[in-house]
Amino acid sequence: METFFILFVLVFVPAGWFLVRALRYTDETVGENSPLYKERTYQFSASRYFLGFFKLLMAVVLVEMIGLSFILTKQVIAHTPSPFPLAWLVLVFAAFVVLLALFFYIDWQYWTITRNVSVTLNPFQPSIFVDNPQYYSTLTPDNVVRIERHVKKTSTSKDPLSNYGYYLFYTNDGQITRINSIFFDDLEFLERFFSTVPNTIVYHRIPWITDCTQAGNPIAPNFAAYPER
Repeated sequence: METFFILFVLVFVPAGWFLVRALRYTDETVGENSPLYKERTYQFSASRYFLGFFKLLMAVVLVEMIGLSFILTKQVIAHTPSPFPLAWLVLVFAAFVVLLALFFYIDWQYWTITRNVSVTLNPFQPSIFVDNPQYYSTLTPDNVVRIERHVKKTSTSKDPLSNYGYYLFYTNDGQITRINSIFFDDLEFLERFFSTVPNTIVYHRIPWITDCTQAGNPIAPNFAAYPER
């Protein structure tokens, strides 16, 4: 009975939470509320960012892995007096800690380019307005000369790092604006309103934020080009 209760909590409680979040996300991004038909501003709080749907899902999977391994190891030890099950549990726990540390480190890197940043998508006068703590930036099909999308090179969408990435927008005044790809969960806005702008995909083995310098120019905004804050 105890094992059943643990499995119930690990599976069904998160499932209910995910369902609520998915319905809210759909309401904000699909149909008449999508940025294709309505000007929308996106900004991520710490709770919304770190407790996002995909990240919570990965956390639950990792916790379920360690929980199930503990239950199975406990059952094996009860029937087989051997040190190998305990060693296996230690190995699984170590792998869990390493994966958790990796995800947290990458999450924190991307949080540094998301914190206190708001992105407004305007479909009526096609533009992207970026309000960054350091500068303002208005991106339009007329002043953007190139778009680069930096992502992890992977052959499957099940790769836990496949959802991490960022965009570099190069403008005709020599500036580079970097935007976390989570602001463009629906790529249709870029595909529809920035279809005339040359764009490329830059692949990385691991999508570290520090890899952005490989795009060609360092990201160093010219603050004189933007209004003072």
